[in-house]
Amino acid sequence: MSGPTEAKLKSTDEPLHRRYDVALFDLDGVVYLLDTPVPGVPAALETVTDAGCEAVFVTNNASRAPEEVAGALTRMGITCPVNRVVTSAQAAAAGIAAHCGSGASTFVVGSNALRTAVQAAGLTLVDDPRAAEAVAMGYVPTTNWRDLADITLAARHGAWWMVANLDATLPTPDGPMPGMGALAQAVATALGRSPDAAAGKPEPVIYRTALERVGGERPIMVGDRPDSDIRGANALGLDTLLVFSGVAGPLDAVTLPPDDRPDYLGWTAEDLIQPQPTVTVSEPGAAGCGSWRVHTESGRFVLRGQGDVLSAWRAVCAAAWSAADAGVTRLDPRSPPEILADGEAAQTVLKTA
Repeated sequence: MSGPTEAKLKSTDEPLHRRYDVALFDLDGVVYLLDTPVPGVPAALETVTDAGCEAVFVTNNASRAPEEVAGALTRMGITCPVNRVVTSAQAAAAGIAAHCGSGASTFVVGSNALRTAVQAAGLTLVDDPRAAEAVAMGYVPTTNWRDLADITLAARHGAWWMVANLDATLPTPDGPMPGMGALAQAVATALGRSPDAAAGKPEPVIYRTALERVGGERPIMVGDRPDSDIRGANALGLDTLLVFSGVAGPLDAVTLPPDDRPDYLGWTAEDLIQPQPTVTVSEPGAAGCGSWRVHTESGRFVLRGQGDVLSAWRAVCAAAWSAADAGVTRLDPRSPPEILADGEAAQTVLKTA
């Protein structure tokens, strides 16, 4: 019988950031929530860059110009040149220009930042949705019925419909709220079809744009959205750190399909400057990390042990992923598997789900 094998989750004895020369950071839910920095992250970013790992901020938020984003980060104590910010507005404008050609007439619903990006890409702004060759849709909290109707009208008249991103929710201190994807779905329902294209993560263009700006050979993506930040980076072969400071929590990570699974887990981006312990799988549905052990019992996962809470979740994820991949169990995000706590320490872990 073969011994334990390492799980999908990777490990390192040294601080994680020392393994990489470029770190791509999502913003909302990773570096800050609205305009409030995630505790500990500004100092961690300074540690990362002081060690020679370049930081680039890659955001699906198309509502603010790179200059605004860089200014906001600077006020939070994070050094950020403008060229280290890549937004989905820039990617959307580039995508329209590539598909429709330079000078294409474009109707914009979104922020001034999106309008500026469209103009900077050599496209022509138009006010009549019926006259547009393309329509660029980006998130702003003031979007109303008339805006959604104009996008619908433009698309019905043949305009190529580009959405800045398809994130269903927007992370806030009060929890996830409707995001760009939710608004786009309203238009999709009216049209009876999906957008022609999306610019933000998980689409590859925004990652490639970011990497082209700094070069580097060993990049890592730090994000809070498994279905965008992590999925897109995985598709390009980048290592990934999923943090629980935004949209996803530990229990969400347990049910992830293969394309959305990260290489590392962290409570926040501060874990980028910490070592990552080894996670092993002894058989499908049985895993360990540190002193924590997880096994399956009557279709349920049983957790026992003590120590670092995040290591417990690493073990749970490894057990669940291995069980799903082997066909032992089926994972459904709408109905997470039952996890039983064996002991007081394990009960404490489950309270962080």
